[in-house]
Amino acid sequence: MHAETGAGSSVLRTLSVAFAALIALAPAVRGEEIAPAISKAAVEAPAVPDAAAPSVEAPPADAPAQVPAQSSNPASPPAPAAETPAPAAEAPPAPVAPSEPLPAAVFARLNDAAPLLARLTGKEREAMQAFYALGNFKPAWIENGAFNAAANAAIGRLRAAAEDGLDASAYPVPVLGKLGRPDTDAELAEADLKLSAAIALYARDARGGRMNPASISKLVTPTLDLPTADATLARVASAGEKAGETLQAYNPRQPGYLALKSRLASLRAGHATDAPTSKSAKRPKTGGGEAEILVNMERWRWLPAELGPDYVFVNVPEFKLRVFRNGALKDETRVIVGKPESPTPTFSGMMEYAVVNPSWYVPPSILKQMLATGRTAGFEVVRRGGQISLRQPPGERNALGFIKFMFPNQHAVYLHDTPNRSLFSATTRAFSHGCVRVDDPFRFADAVLPNWTEERLKKLIGKGERTLRLPEKLPVHLAYFTAYVDDAGTYRTLNDLYGYDGPMKVALGLAARSDAVARAPGAKTKQAAVTRPVAPASGNVRDVHRPAPRQAVRSEPRRNVDMFGEPWPSEPVRQETRSFW
Repeated sequence: MHAETGAGSSVLRTLSVAFAALIALAPAVRGEEIAPAISKAAVEAPAVPDAAAPSVEAPPADAPAQVPAQSSNPASPPAPAAETPAPAAEAPPAPVAPSEPLPAAVFARLNDAAPLLARLTGKEREAMQAFYALGNFKPAWIENGAFNAAANAAIGRLRAAAEDGLDASAYPVPVLGKLGRPDTDAELAEADLKLSAAIALYARDARGGRMNPASISKLVTPTLDLPTADATLARVASAGEKAGETLQAYNPRQPGYLALKSRLASLRAGHATDAPTSKSAKRPKTGGGEAEILVNMERWRWLPAELGPDYVFVNVPEFKLRVFRNGALKDETRVIVGKPESPTPTFSGMMEYAVVNPSWYVPPSILKQMLATGRTAGFEVVRRGGQISLRQPPGERNALGFIKFMFPNQHAVYLHDTPNRSLFSATTRAFSHGCVRVDDPFRFADAVLPNWTEERLKKLIGKGERTLRLPEKLPVHLAYFTAYVDDAGTYRTLNDLYGYDGPMKVALGLAARSDAVARAPGAKTKQAAVTRPVAPASGNVRDVHRPAPRQAVRSEPRRNVDMFGEPWPSEPVRQETRSFW
């Protein structure tokens, strides 16, 4: 029995030493080499006499811990083995400098902290390094000391950046051979990397990365799909002679954007009448009309590259909603949007369901005022989400009307009906607390809910709350355009309802801060006159941005309304049946 125990101890000691050797060898061996390493460690381990006594000398302090022998009693459970911490995952090996002179110069410049372009971020520079590492740091745009076909095509697009309302000076094109001698490897590396930086920056700006939309307002929250530098460079470099077209494709392709782009070209060519002609290829002179066009072209970059074949589009300053099916306009209607002190947010969402006969739970932002003023008639006190709230039951007096359309979002806004139809007769329909109220909501429901006609939906009124899920989610785009070209080719301008244009002009470098101080939402200022569109002369696009003649502003009748612009329960509700399709 003692002999067996001694032999077992000898084997365990051998395995322990082998395991220690394996841990020491771990950094130097790959997965397929583990088994040979164990065998070698076991063979080279120091021998331990099999006849050693059961009591073993304590190992040195630096020796690996031994695994205790299992009990010889089969009925006894095996002793738990000591857990060995797994070795930490190794970081990927750092790129090694190539041996060839030119790739080595590219490698060295990428590892130099000196900036390539002022606006290039550290993350974009890391992505550039990943792109070049895939090609072993060979130049992407220079061959035999000259730009290749892809480079020349991309350079052409960079120099024409102003056509898309971008600033060509933000994408400087490096020059080869400017010293009248062959460029050194370091100079070629510098030129190649700076061209890559300019191309990556152009693609980012074309997709809306020139400014932070949230800096205009915390309620301007588009989801930008900014391309990464490595993906951009790989795509453009592989396009060859079509690299310019590939780079151009990062700009919006929506008809509304292209119409503004055409308008901008006409204005600069002198075919429009409201601003001086610009002869600068880099930084165009931005007259009033031109700046407005550029601001609104930028807003198109904040929308998804594809709006979808079917979608709902709300232009907040226009107070109008449009429904598109298979890319074509199906219906449109008037809407009521947020007041200047409670603006309707700007973003894109996905409509998932509608609720017929909805209840309205008073949001916390309004609850305190309602309780303080005692205007709670017709409301129920309920506990919702662990908090006390007020609930307005379904019915014709409900602030949400008979139906609401839900597209979950961070702002908790949605489209809904309203019991006060008379508000739709106002010219400036900014009465809500942020949600969008739809005129003739059952007609709208007919356009967005398959298999639910207007007549069928109206039969559900008064029969309890009911949720109708869309078979497919429908994109909803809440946009903010103060200038656009309509379907007839007429250039239209709208009142800057929330004062966003001024800060955008400053952010884009189109105006000095002192020249474009816009009122913040909620500020009490005189409302600017709405420019009345004028039909263009035949055969030519004319600008219609001219100050409207002074005239008395028709004031809307004062109504006793709540913070949602809805009548308080004490006011009779005026029912009107209208259709604006």
